[in-house]
Amino acid sequence: MRTLLVVGSYLLQPLVWLAILRVWLTSRARIKRERHDFSSAVYSDHYELRHMLTQGLVLGVGLSVVNLVVGLSLPLLWILVYEALVTLTLVVLPTTVLPLTLIVVSTLLTYYGGDLLTTRPELGTTGLSWGAVPAASFLWLVTLFFLATGHWLAHYGGRFTSPRIYAKQRGKRIAGYPWRELLVVPMVTLVPGDWFTSRWAFWPVLTIHGHAFAVLILPLLLGLRFTIFRQAPRVVYQRLARKLLWLALVAVVLTGWLFWRPQDLPFALVILLVCYGACLWQAKRYDAHQPFWYSQVDDGVRVLAIRPGTPAVKLDLAPGDIILECNHQAVRSETTFYEALLANPTYCHLRVRNMAGELKVTETAIYSGAPHEIGIVLFRDQEG
Repeated sequence: MRTLLVVGSYLLQPLVWLAILRVWLTSRARIKRERHDFSSAVYSDHYELRHMLTQGLVLGVGLSVVNLVVGLSLPLLWILVYEALVTLTLVVLPTTVLPLTLIVVSTLLTYYGGDLLTTRPELGTTGLSWGAVPAASFLWLVTLFFLATGHWLAHYGGRFTSPRIYAKQRGKRIAGYPWRELLVVPMVTLVPGDWFTSRWAFWPVLTIHGHAFAVLILPLLLGLRFTIFRQAPRVVYQRLARKLLWLALVAVVLTGWLFWRPQDLPFALVILLVCYGACLWQAKRYDAHQPFWYSQVDDGVRVLAIRPGTPAVKLDLAPGDIILECNHQAVRSETTFYEALLANPTYCHLRVRNMAGELKVTETAIYSGAPHEIGIVLFRDQEG
């Protein structure tokens, strides 16, 4: 019964439903854009929302177990400030994701303003006081953020390559691969003090070393906005995930340092935030300096994506490949590609050049009489 109470309190938080609405609107806009750019959606399901509900839950269970083992606790004041800032960000900045910034800003606000908000002596026992938890707890939270985000990028980054058509580059259209996913991770945390039990005597409480802690599920925001123009998306996110794991290690070292010098918490938070921003900036800069573009070509047609559940899945194709010939006929545009498919309506034989400039041949059976359902996403022919 008490477990259901905690779960129910999580589901009643406006932040959770606001994030779900935000993800659904983002996914809906993506599907609409894909239908406009490619006549049908590359991914017709709302996979962003599915990831939030599945991957978010998996990460939440993992982080919750770690937190209960370590004994991570957060003051109620910090939780209130954090949820207020996240809610405000989702409403005022609907196209922006600032997960680590929100953690750092919430911590600094409560660090410098917490004592002013809790000057009444009786509030110290409710968990509103800043001094209710050690400073190292907040860096441990940042460590969990890096670990969770790194795991997320390593397993899902680049798996759903949804292209977007951007402005022309030297007279040719180019495509990019935006990442716009967002997770709300239900993370179990401990709240010191008696604020919950003074109002609801049946609220779940754990006693650790003689101190009482209320059990609460915190909606932890994870997310990233990133667009790739010149590399294989999977490679980029794998590299970025490794950097986040290194940042997690740095955060662990700083966490240990705070046990001796807790007053250094603001400096440690700023250092980690700057390092995180530097990792993202370096990844964007590296992408900007690559010679490759997902652009239109004159000697074939560029593959932008492969629709799941179609015959194209069996072809050895990847975004960025250039189809030179189809059924032994030269290809120059989307129209000539489908005309070549009609030469053999049940089979597709392709000659392809990959991103490295290597030639290969691939083939597969296709739906009889339906060449447009092969599932290869290309630049559409421009009208006029």
